[in-house]
Amino acid sequence: MGERYDPLETLGAVLSALGLAGILITEGRALGLGLLIIAFGTVVWKMGEMRRELNEKLESLRAELESLKGREGPIDG
Repeated sequence: MGERYDPLETLGAVLSALGLAGILITEGRALGLGLLIIAFGTVVWKMGEMRRELNEKLESLRAELESLKGREGPIDG
């Protein structure tokens, strides 16, 4: 429940929803444009997901590096 999402994920979801709404509101007359917006929204959504995962991995690597730095202190002395 407390999971944070990247702003790009949110933007992508909103774009995809707007594309779908555009198709439904125009009763299919704007199918091409709606599908283009949905595709663009899906790509943006995936970019945000990848960025969030990368940031999580970087944070865990930083924490691991800090723990390794803490271990090296007494050994060197």
